[in-house]
Amino acid sequence: MDLTIVVISVWVLSTCFHEFGHAITAYFGGDKSVKDKGYLTLNPIVYFSSATTLVIPLLILLIGGIPFPGAAVSINTSRIKSRLWQSCVSLAGPFFTFLVLVFLAFLFEMLPGLRDTISSAHTYKLLKRAISVLIFLHAYMLMLNLIPIPPLDGFGVIEPWLPAAARRKAREFANAGFAVLILLFWLPTPLPWILSAGAYLLCWFLGIQYDTDVIAGLDSIKANALPLLGVILVAWIIRGRTAAPDEKADKLLREGKYAEALELYNQALSKREDPRLLTASATCLLSQGRKHEALARAEKAVALDPGSTQAQGVLAACLAEAGEPEKAIAAANAAIEADGSSLFAFPLLIKASVLNESGQYGEALESVEKYLQREPNAADGIFLKASCLENLTRYQEALALYDKAARMRGANIRATLAKGILMCALGKQEEGMSEFNKVLPSDPEQRPPELESLRSLLISAANKFDGHGKGDMAQRLRDASARVGP
Repeated sequence: MDLTIVVISVWVLSTCFHEFGHAITAYFGGDKSVKDKGYLTLNPIVYFSSATTLVIPLLILLIGGIPFPGAAVSINTSRIKSRLWQSCVSLAGPFFTFLVLVFLAFLFEMLPGLRDTISSAHTYKLLKRAISVLIFLHAYMLMLNLIPIPPLDGFGVIEPWLPAAARRKAREFANAGFAVLILLFWLPTPLPWILSAGAYLLCWFLGIQYDTDVIAGLDSIKANALPLLGVILVAWIIRGRTAAPDEKADKLLREGKYAEALELYNQALSKREDPRLLTASATCLLSQGRKHEALARAEKAVALDPGSTQAQGVLAACLAEAGEPEKAIAAANAAIEADGSSLFAFPLLIKASVLNESGQYGEALESVEKYLQREPNAADGIFLKASCLENLTRYQEALALYDKAARMRGANIRATLAKGILMCALGKQEEGMSEFNKVLPSDPEQRPPELESLRSLLISAANKFDGHGKGDMAQRLRDASARVGP
């Protein structure tokens, strides 16, 4: 057990050193937010990640491996100065791991000369075996991490130089990347053998021989795998209880718990005025309908960090909700221009929505199509494109997209209603009513509050068609509203 404690302790520190390498390089590369997030440290707690620290070690244990904990650092790539710097940020982690590997090799070479000063033969044997295992593990993980597949650092090195479409596909694949890697180790593939051979050659290059110490050390650690996982779980619980308010708020924001997240963001903002926190809290406020408060925070975030894609994007959304379309489009354009990675698509959707509301349907369609190139399965984008096509009188195309959106989570009710309204306007009242029946109970008393205004929706749509000079379609909608009732 003492060998396991020594190896894991050094492993955790070197893993933090690896992540620190990413963070410090990102800081000098332009992402100053890593300092505010607390990443310029060797504190292991800061780098804990649910995936790499807990889930992946558990999966590795289940397939018979050793559950070494990992770590992660969040980098805002849109703030990095150039593609070369982005590659350097990814390469920095493996480089710092290589520095640890060289240091361990130096210790191994120095160890025989220190034999007389070490208190006991047992301690000497323990140190020799522990260093041997650590050298092999670092060499192995260095080889693994340089494989050019997402989400490994090897792919991060080449990713900035790939076409935007390839980067977007890689981002979608990244969530499943670790699962694919685990399968490659679990199934009878040559990958483990190739990595072991690469690690052996690297050890040989450093003058370290792969011997029985490594094999015996790994077997000993594997025998203590369950206690090791227990230590990881305890550390994870401590991490959750000691997490900063903004870290807890980030989790709540992802879960859509805006009120709870806002309270924690406010706590964090009382200690430091950070543009990221201001942007996140503005998102919470906007989601609660507090558009003027949201706008004030978004403006402050942009003032503090004019180059932030996220801050500019949220500012555009706030301005759109506040009824300032020209300023909203300008902010969206600023966000699009600031997005050097071409991966942050949200401003394109805001711009398209504002243009569509302003009657600039052709430009709105162009913007939403660019958005859908980046987010092809986004229900909100598909719905907005259908609306643009409807305003351009391309009704059959609009119906097809409304139908597609109606079958997608997140846009199904409003898309079904929009499809039914357009069908009624085109003289297909029975089909339109059938669409309404999909979302409306037959008894009006049982209708959810957000759907009780169907009649007013039909009248509003009729007025819109009147404004477009489509009097016959407007009349059909008024006839349909009479059938729906008050």
